[in-house]
Amino acid sequence: MSQIPKRFKKFTEDYPSVAKAYEQMGDAVHAAGPLDEKARALIKLAISTGARLEGAVHSHARKALSAGCTADEMRHVALLSL
Repeated sequence: MSQIPKRFKKFTEDYPSVAKAYEQMGDAVHAAGPLDEKARALIKLAISTGARLEGAVHSHARKALSAGCTADEMRHVALLSL
């Protein structure tokens, strides 16, 4: 289920230092506030849905499931994104 898109794999192979910096920034942003992993996952799913970024929606849906979000919670996010 945690398939990394080919495009992202290629990006990390072509630009390893940029990919590492991007990952470090993500880690810092996640640690910067009081929201738990589940709440952050639902918010990122909502943002990608609202921005109509299909690939990001797929990625954040997988991450939300890994964070313990339920299908009902994710459907609610989709409805709220309308």
